[in-house]
Amino acid sequence: MGEEYLLLGDIPLDFQKVLMRAFVPYSVGLARVSQDDPKLFTALGSGTLVRKGTHIGVLSAQHCLTACSPRIRVGPSGKDSLLLILRDARGVQLPPEDLIEHKLVSPLSVEYGPDLVFVEIAPSERLAGILAVASVWSLDRDPNEILKQFGGVGSMIASLGIPEELCRTRLNGNAFHRSSFHLTVSHVIEDESITVRDGWDYIDNKCVYSKSSALPQSFAGFSGGGIWSVQVQRSKNTGKLSTGKAALVGASFYETPIENNIRYVRGHFIRSIYDLAWRNFERSQR
Repeated sequence: MGEEYLLLGDIPLDFQKVLMRAFVPYSVGLARVSQDDPKLFTALGSGTLVRKGTHIGVLSAQHCLTACSPRIRVGPSGKDSLLLILRDARGVQLPPEDLIEHKLVSPLSVEYGPDLVFVEIAPSERLAGILAVASVWSLDRDPNEILKQFGGVGSMIASLGIPEELCRTRLNGNAFHRSSFHLTVSHVIEDESITVRDGWDYIDNKCVYSKSSALPQSFAGFSGGGIWSVQVQRSKNTGKLSTGKAALVGASFYETPIENNIRYVRGHFIRSIYDLAWRNFERSQR
């Protein structure tokens, strides 16, 4: 089968719409609802529904839980419920006793972290409701195979998240109304996209600002969102593009300033999210 090379700017609109919807079933928005004050709603960031062994939960950036004041408190002695914003504007509120925060890493810097957290969801009717409408990605995969199939230069990348700039929250008495937008941004892995620092691997996704681009001025709220690598196919009969095999390859956590109409959104890459981040977790389960 021959290979075809396409520029991102040449991707047809109909395929862009397909790509926008492809990974939303795995994507979640995160927000805090305080038990002390029901009107205290705090948007936290984004995440991906994942499975590690028998554990199901949200893979996100650790700073999404710790950057707010006071930091998020979940678990049996916690005071905060988490609102998960799912596909098709569905929302599920999880009480603190349904949640276990697993600190996977110890951050060393804002720019490079490492910045990952796993919020496990305990089995319950609420988890069953989530699984009825959303999809869960298994991280029990060989990172070497993922890297071989989906980590090469030229691979197409789709990064997902819920930037706060595109969302609205309205309070009405003791209730709130939240309008969220799952944004999908397409990129390509370039020669300089992948770096390794202190053993952790990173991907820097380029965002080019032009008059025609619909990129947000700030990616605040995008942190924790999933980064996907997707193989693109073209139909011999119709010539239309479609998505082929795909894999979760990272999680966003940092944005650079805009310089010369370009910024980068940095995320942890394949070895970090499939292997390195879980070594302490696996030891704690023994």
